[in-house]
Amino acid sequence: MRFAQRLGTLFLAGAAAVGLVLAQASAQEMLRLAHHHAVGGQIDLSSKVFKKTVEELTDGRLKIRIFPAAQLGQQNEAFEQLNQGIIDMTWTPLGLMDKLWPAIRVANLPFIWTGWEHFDRAVNGEFGKAVVEGLMKNSNSRLLGIMGLGFRDMMFRGEPVTDVKGMKGLKMRSPEAFLWIRMFELLGAKPTPVTWGEVYTAMQTGVAAGLESPALAALDMKFDEVTKSLVRTNHMFSTGGFVINKNRYAKLSPEFQAAIDEAGKKATAWSTQFAKDGALKAYETMKARGLKVVDPVNRDAWAAAMRPLWDEVAKQHPDAPRLIELVLAAK
Repeated sequence: MRFAQRLGTLFLAGAAAVGLVLAQASAQEMLRLAHHHAVGGQIDLSSKVFKKTVEELTDGRLKIRIFPAAQLGQQNEAFEQLNQGIIDMTWTPLGLMDKLWPAIRVANLPFIWTGWEHFDRAVNGEFGKAVVEGLMKNSNSRLLGIMGLGFRDMMFRGEPVTDVKGMKGLKMRSPEAFLWIRMFELLGAKPTPVTWGEVYTAMQTGVAAGLESPALAALDMKFDEVTKSLVRTNHMFSTGGFVINKNRYAKLSPEFQAAIDEAGKKATAWSTQFAKDGALKAYETMKARGLKVVDPVNRDAWAAAMRPLWDEVAKQHPDAPRLIELVLAAK
């Protein structure tokens, strides 16, 4: 009898252990995070910070699987899939969320940002709060923070165009978004929409004569290999962030939601600081690789040419004028 009792006890203990393992396995969840940037670049590294933070905070019960380099679609495709609930998370430039909420174009208006400090004050204040709330209201996306990638500059396959008048008639690569297409039209150039993952080839084959990008992002994508010059116009400030499908987020436990929120803050802060530290170094790296890195002859003339975009964007959505006011108030 004693042997039978001991055997029964061992059986029950083993069953309990198996049950615990099965319960733990069933409690484990996974989110797919897709982005369109190069492996090892700023956004990929930021994604890994996000993943590490989430998995540490949840003891590995919530896993993040990263799909870099447009494996699940280019930037517009990934954002569309996220809003349809096909993928869980992605990283998207704020300006490319405009099809669902045109007011978000304010974040990328030419010459609206005066510097990194201005950006920090705005995104950590009322402007940042309004952007998060507006996107939630007008899409299926929950924004987990607004990160800065730095000021955008013009890059050319040939000699640098330092005078805004020299842009007339030039074919310039543009993101597939209204703000950039219209900006190049105002400059007198010919916008040529090409998705981010195909820019290198487009420049290599001469589809466009130039492009615009933050210097650090350009290095990540090796654009210095297919261009010969960069003009530090600093015409736009590049912004973006991790977004999660808000219905998927709602289904997570409060503990997992808190981990996602904290990871979003940490990855956003890390990425912004990474871009701050790397911006000036990127110019020096390009110079060392043989690119001509110069300043425009009259930055005010560039700003004046693009200024009509402010009024156009302000008229496109009732939320836009308030967002502009909030950015300017944070100067």
